[in-house]
Amino acid sequence: SKVDTDTGNVYLVLEGACGSCASSTVTMKMGIERVLKENFGSSLGEVVQVEPEVDEGGKPTELTVEAVQGEIDRMAAAISAMGGVVHIVNVDPIGVVEIEFRGPNKVKQGLELALLDVEYVKHVKFVS
Repeated sequence: SKVDTDTGNVYLVLEGACGSCASSTVTMKMGIERVLKENFGSSLGEVVQVEPEVDEGGKPTELTVEAVQGEIDRMAAAISAMGGVVHIVNVDPIGVVEIEFRGPNKVKQGLELALLDVEYVKHVKFVS
């Protein structure tokens, strides 16, 4: 999420399953921090997990994986019943959602329209 250039500290928001996993601290320390140390050496400060930014009402101020997954979960039974399979590939906080989808074109179009209704989604990109 942010790098403090004075201290070398890196502040990360873990998203999706990582954000709610009890082992996220271990993942961050053993995986992410190790790779950063290999690449940045002594200029790296601390690697710190932070929570996503929210407004005064507790709502996220940027696009989150959870928001996209929530919309997909809401439609999952219908997508499946119509022969569709959907997987989130990437969610960029600036509003781009990358989706892997197999199924009928009309279901794909409906999925795209539904995702564009999610707050902060600006573009849905289908990838294979």
